[in-house]
Amino acid sequence: MIMETVLSRSLRLMFSGSAALIGAGLLIQPAFAQDNTPIQRVEITGSSVKRVDAETSLPVQVISKADIARTGATSTEELLQSISAFSSAGGTTNATGAGTSTGGLSSISLRGLGSTRTLVLVNGRRLAPFAGSDGGSVNVNAIPLAAIERVEILKDGASGVYGSDAVAGVVNFILAKHVDGVEVTGGYGSPTTSGGGQNGKASITGGYNTDKLSVVVSGSYEKEKALFGRDRSYSASATRLPYYNSTATGLGNIQGSFTPGVGPDAGFSSGGSGYGNPLAIGDKCSTIKMSTIQNGAKGSPYCAYDSGPDVGLTPDRELYNLTSNLSYQINENHQLFADLLYSNSKVTQTYQPSPARASFFETDGQFAQQGVDPALLLYPSNPAYQSIAVPYLTSQGFTSLIGKPLSITSRVFDFGPRQNVDTGKQSRLVVGAKGSLSFGDYEVALSHNESKLESAVTTGYFSQVGYAKIINGSNWNPWAAGGVQTGALATQLQTAAFSGNYLSAKSTIDAFDGKITGDFWTIAGITPQYAVGLQSRKEKYVTDPSAAYQSGDISGLGGSVVPIDRSRTVNSGYGELNVPILKTLEVNLTARDDKYNDVGNTANWKGSFKWRPVQQLALRGSYGTGFRAPTLVDLWTPQTLGTSEQFNDPATNQTGLQVNALTGGNPNLKPEKSKQYSFGAVWQPTNTASISLDFFNINIRDILSTASAQEIVSRFRAGDPAYAGLVTLNGNDIVSIRQTLANNGNANVQGVDLSANWRDNFSFGRLEAAINGTYMDTFDQTSPGGQVSHKVGTIVEGDGTPVIGAQNGGVILRWKHQLAGTWTTGPWATTLVQNFRTGYQVGHDLNDNKVFIGAETIYDANVTYRGIKNLTLALGLKNLFNKQPEPIGTAVTNQFQAGYDINQYDPRGRLVYVTAGYKFQ
Repeated sequence: MIMETVLSRSLRLMFSGSAALIGAGLLIQPAFAQDNTPIQRVEITGSSVKRVDAETSLPVQVISKADIARTGATSTEELLQSISAFSSAGGTTNATGAGTSTGGLSSISLRGLGSTRTLVLVNGRRLAPFAGSDGGSVNVNAIPLAAIERVEILKDGASGVYGSDAVAGVVNFILAKHVDGVEVTGGYGSPTTSGGGQNGKASITGGYNTDKLSVVVSGSYEKEKALFGRDRSYSASATRLPYYNSTATGLGNIQGSFTPGVGPDAGFSSGGSGYGNPLAIGDKCSTIKMSTIQNGAKGSPYCAYDSGPDVGLTPDRELYNLTSNLSYQINENHQLFADLLYSNSKVTQTYQPSPARASFFETDGQFAQQGVDPALLLYPSNPAYQSIAVPYLTSQGFTSLIGKPLSITSRVFDFGPRQNVDTGKQSRLVVGAKGSLSFGDYEVALSHNESKLESAVTTGYFSQVGYAKIINGSNWNPWAAGGVQTGALATQLQTAAFSGNYLSAKSTIDAFDGKITGDFWTIAGITPQYAVGLQSRKEKYVTDPSAAYQSGDISGLGGSVVPIDRSRTVNSGYGELNVPILKTLEVNLTARDDKYNDVGNTANWKGSFKWRPVQQLALRGSYGTGFRAPTLVDLWTPQTLGTSEQFNDPATNQTGLQVNALTGGNPNLKPEKSKQYSFGAVWQPTNTASISLDFFNINIRDILSTASAQEIVSRFRAGDPAYAGLVTLNGNDIVSIRQTLANNGNANVQGVDLSANWRDNFSFGRLEAAINGTYMDTFDQTSPGGQVSHKVGTIVEGDGTPVIGAQNGGVILRWKHQLAGTWTTGPWATTLVQNFRTGYQVGHDLNDNKVFIGAETIYDANVTYRGIKNLTLALGLKNLFNKQPEPIGTAVTNQFQAGYDINQYDPRGRLVYVTAGYKFQ
């Protein structure tokens, strides 16, 4: 008969000696306890061979549906954030980042190696990468939390089984395949601190089963409300002296003189501080919603925008999901199956108004086409020039500028805050057949995957050339009270406003896969098991930016974006052999060959073993190779000139700079290569307790990466020859950088995973305890110039400059764990969870002193009641004691949020939630 690839009875055996508590506390246990009930073979993530013993030679963590319920998670992203293997700040890239055009993407990164090096599967098969992203990251929030039966996390490289992207490991979401009756659930959560951040969720799951047909359908809805910087004291300002200072482009700073029809004159300052601001004298910047900063580029005080209150800490998020699994038993040996996934995600992010200044207009070709000077000009004939600018320039000794048109910076409040609306649709259909033949089991399937993204803006955006044309033809006053223009000029400016869709993107994968698994002949009492398979898939990636977006003329969208329309095919073959050499020793070998029609051929393999010298102890280890192929986005994104993210220039002491940046792909990229090994032990000293310890090491060569603006500038100023051609200067001011994708350097990562659990029954009920932690010993990354960044426990080097990749990956924590305990008595179950991480260095303060964020412990609690038949009620608190972040540093990041690390801390703070579920049978 058919052996289903589910954990079923084997997992129950596996946990007979000890049980898991919640997601991060789960540990796969060896089947030490004796049980005479016949069990079926199962297939575990990381292997294609079906086996009776679910304890493999590879470390696999399992999170069950019951464990998910006890976390109180409101999204799949939130569920995964507690897992210790996601030990870096970039472990879960969330949709909350303002200013990075996330498109609503939430992705995951094992070992801190990036989301493109963590393979995400649903029911053992790939999802299409999120459209509009890097072409390799999967949006985990498209996977409905309510439909997840369990999550299997392979904490080991698996390119020999799965191909590209499995360098750091695999996360496999298994959706419910058998349900009796109909279950309805709902929940609501709210922070105990005023402001936004409230969430709600509801789901309905039903099943229909006969002797031949089994159908499961699940629909769910999730909703979260936005939260803003002004709602939290630690983020209400982007200035906290002496730790950090808001230096975002302000309104009314004088960049220098500008000759119409010609361009900037000598001494022009490309930065945002320029020759200072008249309102900075006497600390009057607050009259235009700015803050006063001393000692700008030319030595005078200037006005900077404090964006803190206006930044969205979390977006408004809405998600609809539908999933279905179907199986039809043709006869005893053959079965048809299908699964369907559809999600519709809408993420609305709101943050500060757009900046405007001459250096931002340099990438906009519309100025030259329309004959408009690329600057916001204040002419000597303007009354504000004579009454405000002239006295100021005279007082500061800048008399050489008097009488010349002046280029002025602006923070454009006239169009309101920027608001992006990203609508993502993810769908997948799989149809196939599986069964048993005389020589083994088979499975074949066809699948169609697609991810669509529609990005739009509603407020805060405008045509730069249209805005400049109106400003330059008017008597505008950049120092007007409130920072906005009034009267007829205000009305005229609205004609430059831009709203509507600006980007459509689509990512698709069409695939065929087939495999055969079975047993070889028994020789000398040894029966090897095998699996062989073939896969073929076609990947396609298409973007369709609007004409306005392609022109680079829309403020705040980062410059010109050009369309991509590329596809490729990947053909693969693989094999696996599992040999039980002795009753106590098992050896496993896998090999795979992948042929890409654009980047060539790559072959990878893996060997592993499991040895049980005594019944209570299992030793295991593995060694293998891996690879990551460059994505279609990596290869074929055209190189264009846009605006960089913010950075600090150590040579001029200017902070918060943004300059022109050449970005894009590289058709000459080659695949990354990796080698990894692991070894560990699982020990069960009693039938109520177990512990496992696994050491891992991953070495990656030819890393595909885009250096951050800060990395490029810092390395350039330090004299690193590998960065010499990536920065263009005007005098000593940086005017542009080159940020194109390349194979940059190497990385070596190693550490230890610890898992332990215990369970026993007493007269007062059952007690359970579990811990799951990861210790990172090494994360060393080599720059193109040969400099090594030691990244564990710090975001910066000794001199305060960011480590390689800090702005994209965040900090690598030295230690992170989740410790959980549950007391169950009668219908009641009470769980208390400790989430702990070590501290890390976030940089230097404004006085060049090192700044550290200390260790953090956050507790969660949950009480569940099942005293009424078919009804489950739960009440919980996340961040039980409302632990606040240390507002002494802002992590190096591309996001605009200030006062906390967005990947380490949930700005909602203490969150109380209730859930209820009822099953109709």
